Amino acid sequence: MKTKDLSAHGKQIERALQEAVADAIEEHRRAGKPIVVARDGKPVSLDPNTVRTVREERATYKVKHR
Repeated sequence: MKTKDLSAHGKQIERALQEAVADAIEEHRRAGKPIVVARDGKPVSLDPNTVRTVREERATYKVKHR
């Protein structure tokens, strides 16, 4: 679902979840532990240093608001 389709409360919830995931990824980076996700119903370990968070994406694509 696109963010623009969410209600104001839904956008707050989505933002909170994105921040929680970014925090968890940062914690895994500091601890040097892999991030485990599901792909095709099977667990897959990812190097936390190769995973980009929404927080990092926002920093890369800053847009000036008019």
